[in-house]
Amino acid sequence: MNYFEFSSKEFQKRIEHFQNSMMQAGIEGALLFQRVDQLYLTGSSFQGALLVPAQGTTTLYVWKGVDRISSNFPHEVVQLRNIGRLAEEIEKTGYHRWNKVGIETDVLPYAIWQRVCLKIWKTAEYKDVSMLLRMQRSVKSDAELNLVRVSGRILSSGFESLREHIRPGLRENVIQGMMELHMRAEGDHAAVRTRGFNAEAKGVVASGSSGGEHSVFDGPLPQPGCHPYVAMGAGLREIEPGVPIIVDTTANYHGYMTDMTRSFYIDHIESKFVEAHQFCVEIIEEMRRRMVPGAIPEELYLWSINEAQRLGFGKHYMNRGNDQVRFLGHGVGLEMDEFPVLAKRFTDPLQENMVIAVEPKIVFDEGAVGVEDTVIVKEGGAEVVTKMELELVKIS
Repeated sequence: MNYFEFSSKEFQKRIEHFQNSMMQAGIEGALLFQRVDQLYLTGSSFQGALLVPAQGTTTLYVWKGVDRISSNFPHEVVQLRNIGRLAEEIEKTGYHRWNKVGIETDVLPYAIWQRVCLKIWKTAEYKDVSMLLRMQRSVKSDAELNLVRVSGRILSSGFESLREHIRPGLRENVIQGMMELHMRAEGDHAAVRTRGFNAEAKGVVASGSSGGEHSVFDGPLPQPGCHPYVAMGAGLREIEPGVPIIVDTTANYHGYMTDMTRSFYIDHIESKFVEAHQFCVEIIEEMRRRMVPGAIPEELYLWSINEAQRLGFGKHYMNRGNDQVRFLGHGVGLEMDEFPVLAKRFTDPLQENMVIAVEPKIVFDEGAVGVEDTVIVKEGGAEVVTKMELELVKIS
């Protein structure tokens, strides 16, 4: 089977960008262990470590998966027997003399830092490079955007298939499975990557009071799940007429994710859900217009909060009570929780070709409604890659 690969030139450009960022931050070089950071800079999945000097030769050390390294990776690859050999190999390069060393402080296990990093750089000052890489990854290249668009088409197709899958008497988890099967046939790679600690993530189908349950997930929509040990995803409630049915899930194409939500109902639905959903539609349509290069994420979020309070939805906007989350959207790409975030304290202006999932939702005890689209920041307004009508979808 043929797989898409980024060009050697693109990987070189990414590494040089990262090197320049380290030089500006006064970091002499970094040792990267996190899978997605490695994937972004090398185009490969493996067990190993990537050594990136701010100035000098980048080296990939691999102890499992060396035969899967992309031929387009433009730097040296060294095969090791195991991680225990890493320190002595790095010492051969002379980079063990660094005094300021970059590591991924948000995700690097303490045991690896102690076993490997401290063995190589005993007296060095350690600096975080996660933020440098996450900010770099927030702006997508043209090749990345093409993959995002395909992912969006697959995801939209899955949501369209729900017109046939949603039926009274079917359990939520069964409908979720039918949708996932459809998307796999369309090309979904079904991988969900998150960076947050203990941040499990899975799409959800929630009908009626399932959409009003309390959640362990840091998102606006509750995740009923099928068991307390698996408190994510759709639950076991049977679909019935007269209640909102909200669906929120992702697709993945060649590693790149998109995120989408739509709301459905069978036969009829209470007016309060209709009004709440229409509010969410108006918010996301305005966000599309406002999400241009130079817009401030914090200001976009605060505008939506003010609108929710002004129109009487403040207590239910983005969930309620202790479950209420304080963001409107999040970056997506190789991970589901990328930068930027439409939230307070995110004051760096949006840049063209950032990819963001915008998800206004209203949650009541009796159920939830809302929408979500993955969009690309563009001059003149956001480009939507998850295309489907925003209105409540009636299943007759």
